[in-house]
Amino acid sequence: MVVAASGVALRSVAIATLMVMALIRRLLRNRWPSGRKALANGAAHANGANGTAHASGAHGVSTTSGKVEHNMQRQAAIATGGPEDHVGCVAIVPNESFELDKTIFRSLTAVTLRYIARAKLGNNLFWSDAAVDAIRKAYTAIPAAPSVDKAILDFMAEECDFAMEHADGSFMDHLNFCHDYSAVHYKEHSPRVLFLHSIMGVGTNYFPMATDKVPQLKAMLTDFEYKHIEAFPSILRLMNAHALLDELSANRDRLDKLERVTFHRVLDNEPLSLSSEDFWIAMNFQVIHSMDFLPAACWASQMSEPLFQTFVEMITFMRGTGRLKARVNFDHPSGDINVQGQPLTLGSCIFRFLPSKFTRKRQIKEITKYSKDIGHSLAYELQWAV
Repeated sequence: MVVAASGVALRSVAIATLMVMALIRRLLRNRWPSGRKALANGAAHANGANGTAHASGAHGVSTTSGKVEHNMQRQAAIATGGPEDHVGCVAIVPNESFELDKTIFRSLTAVTLRYIARAKLGNNLFWSDAAVDAIRKAYTAIPAAPSVDKAILDFMAEECDFAMEHADGSFMDHLNFCHDYSAVHYKEHSPRVLFLHSIMGVGTNYFPMATDKVPQLKAMLTDFEYKHIEAFPSILRLMNAHALLDELSANRDRLDKLERVTFHRVLDNEPLSLSSEDFWIAMNFQVIHSMDFLPAACWASQMSEPLFQTFVEMITFMRGTGRLKARVNFDHPSGDINVQGQPLTLGSCIFRFLPSKFTRKRQIKEITKYSKDIGHSLAYELQWAV
């Protein structure tokens, strides 16, 4: 009875918060003082949902140097070997024409998570001149990543559907970033794994490739590449469902005895398994991938955002157990909360004030629903040496 009552009380608080913030948002519509102030101070380089002024790679196009022209946040991550909190360097201005239902997050059903997703994605980012100059200089010094085979690109264009919008720009922008970061900072393994990581399904039940295309895909890849591409969507869901990482954390003293992890393929629920060696490689791929969902600035005020929580939990675990082999520099948010350059929107206020435990539970509920809707099992098994 106490648990039920507390649940009702929490829902009531959440609903009341939504109502109050909706009223505030209506009163302050078209008034974004933090963004305007930053713009007045010279943040004139835009990228994001519809950024046009000095846009940094709206579609991930290649430059004359052969490098993909990523947006500023992605260029900075590749140049420095990890995500950064760019507080003071960027102003985030809401894009009123943004439509969540045109992205891979259109299938989110939880009201709270939809507000959070809209607050994260529906923005234009305006960078200061100094930040742009520094980031571009550092990025220019990084060697170009190897190009992707034309046969694979043709297959993706002609046999698959990657038209949906992703975290920041197009689906291809996201894939190009994951590929290029992996090529520079996880050289031990093929960057094509992360370039094709979502071809067999994403976390929101969007499937760019039909099941009958699997043989064509497999024929273009090495056994290693296919094994990890096939497993990626499943591991991603298991990370967002948290149970697997929680169990691994509880058994960190005997991780050397882990022999195999079994689970189910998202595409068709077929059983899959990875050896412990391959599983830790897969986890490194997951950490790199999750970087692309981190906010551009003011991390301390956004720690309750679900995908940020997942990233922090993963990288903390991988570092702490000595299994992070990819180069991913990350400073855990600390100190006072700073919202410089952040917009005052309903969604942004929600994930600044809602408890992390609440948003984590909503994330688990949502990913469980996604898998149930397509007949995918989130069951897994850890096999240990005796």
